[in-house]
This record gives sequence, structure tokens and C-alpha cells, in this order.
Amino acid sequence: MRPSPRSRHRRRSLLAAAALAVGVLPALAVQNAEAAPAPAPYLNPRLPVAKRVADLLGRMTLAEKIGQMTQAERGAIDADQSQITSLGLGSVLSGGGSTPASNTPAAWADMVDGYQARALATRLGIPLLYGVDSVHGHGNLVGATVFPHNIAMGATRDPALVRQEEQIVAQETRATGPQWVFAPCVCVARDDRWGRTYESFGEDPNLVVQMETAIDGFQGRDLSDTGNVLATAKHYAGDGDTTYGTSAGDYKIDQGVTITDHQSFWKIDLAPYVAAVKKHDIGSIMPSFSSVDWTEDGVGNPVNMSASK
Repeated sequence: MRPSPRSRHRRRSLLAAAALAVGVLPALAVQNAEAAPAPAPYLNPRLPVAKRVADLLGRMTLAEKIGQMTQAERGAIDADQSQITSLGLGSVLSGGGSTPASNTPAAWADMVDGYQARALATRLGIPLLYGVDSVHGHGNLVGATVFPHNIAMGATRDPALVRQEEQIVAQETRATGPQWVFAPCVCVARDDRWGRTYESFGEDPNLVVQMETAIDGFQGRDLSDTGNVLATAKHYAGDGDTTYGTSAGDYKIDQGVTITDHQSFWKIDLAPYVAAVKKHDIGSIMPSFSSVDWTEDGVGNPVNMSASK
């Protein structure tokens, strides 16, 4: 059947409208693209990290840089979360026992998401890092898997098992919101009277280095994977090698002074950090409360780790 005049007219009208769209819409798209400002380089995930960092730092005020270097305990900001925005905080942490009112995975995730929204409301929209002490499991969370401490894991002499353990810890931690764990402790415990000996994989630096597969378990191959977390090697450096009786507090050794020479310090206390950086690409390092006193220039002039150049 031949189309009616009305049908032919409707078809011609549709073809004309289509032709107009083909010609006009791209032009409008070009105009809109020209009108829309290009995103800042630091927001472009396709650019090299170094270029993005340089661009972001160039845009930051001194106050914003100070805010990004500040980490607040959640208990100090939870009642007034606007502080995250007004101070431009870079990080929040949960200390021991610091949890949301309802200590469930969902409550943790909602809490961290709420803090994150406050961070993204800042001028530059820099995301917040949330840290937690998942040293042998996400121990602040009720129902999390709790593993033996490092001293027991070191006794297994099984690096693959240690990696698997921390993969599980990473998954359970990241699922509740935090992206950063303050683990593993790569100290070399040389005196059992040190109250934190359980945090060490052992007294032999070679054993500690072997057990640094823990870092790989935490971080995986790609930190953008939602099953991985940023790891932390701690406590830099010599906290497990302090001398009994040198602490100013009630504990005779914790946060005390490592009295040693440079060669011994490098061999025993620094070796795990060299491996953590070169072999495992550790994401962060936590300084120690302890001090070091070099025997080469005479004992009696210790330097605190956080003040050592």
C-alpha cells in the first residue's frame, strides 16, 4: 500500500526534526563544554600522582596544610562534626575502645561516611583518612575476628599465614569504613620486660623482616581495591630495643632510651623499615615515643625519635 499524504507529511517532518537535532545538538554540546570550567588537575585521576599532588599543594593555604596534617580522635569531634569542615582535618582515628554508640559494622560505616561528608564539604574537597588500631584484628568492633598477637604469629615462622591473616583483617576493617590501619609493628623486641613485647614478631630482625608479608596482606596490590587498607610500620625506630631503667614514667623501659651505636641500630632496629619501604612499599610510618642515645659521642644526650633529623 502507498502511504497517505498525511503519513508522508509526518515522515518528512520527523526527518526534518532529526536533521535539525543532528546539526544543533552537537553545537549546543560544544557551547556547554566551552562554558563549563575544566576540573582542577588534582581532581583528574588520569594525571600522574606527583602532578596532582603538586597542583593541590599549590592551591592550599597554610591553614589548610596544617589541617591536613592534623589527626583528631573521634571522641573529640563526634559531638560537633562541623569541626572536620571548619578545621579542614585530614584524618580522624579511633583509639582503644573508641566506637560508635551502636558497635556494629553498619554503625561504623555510617559514622565514617558522615565524617567523610564533612571533609568533602571543605573548599578543596579533600577526602578524610580514618585510622584504627587493627593490630591483631579490628579489635574495637564487636564480633570482629581477633587473631594471635605478632609474637605468636612470628613463632609460626609462616610468612604466608601472616599475609593471609592481615588480608582478613583488612577486609573486615575496610568493610566498616576505616581505610588506614596502624599496623604492623615491626619493632625488634630485645628485652622481655618491655610491656609491648607481644607486638613484636620476635627478637631477631631477620625474622621480623620475613613476617613483613603482613604489609602485603593489608595493602594488597592496589589500594583502590575496597578490600585493602593503608598499612603503617611502627614504631620508628628502636622502641623494642630501649634500655631498662631509662624511661621517665612508671614503666622502666617503655618509651625509654635506646643506648647503642649507629651500626647496631642500623642492623637491629632500622633493618625492618628498610625492607618495609624497599620491598613492601609501606604506605605510612609511625614515629616512636622512645629516644636514641649514640654511644659514639658519649652517653647522656639522647634525642627523641620525633625530633631526630
